[in-house]
Amino acid sequence: MSHQAWLRCDVKPGMFDDEVAICITTTDGNVLSFFIPSDFVRSFGGRPEEKAIAVDIVDRNGQIGVVSLPRRSFEGSTVATVPDHALRFA
Repeated sequence: MSHQAWLRCDVKPGMFDDEVAICITTTDGNVLSFFIPSDFVRSFGGRPEEKAIAVDIVDRNGQIGVVSLPRRSFEGSTVATVPDHALRFA
């Protein structure tokens, strides 16, 4: 069974009023991006200037996390390897 976490991300305006563009930096420095509804985004760690989205944890080792993204990225991936410090568990 997978666990859910919040993944820190960069948020930019989307094409429509009710969506945003999400950018995630992977552990190898690549950026994955996709659009999601704006109500999928929340503050990361209680800091309003930092944003996060919900992801499912596929695997984790304390330094990196493999996560399932809520949408397929424009780069073609539905899974990303991210730094563990970019994850928060609630």
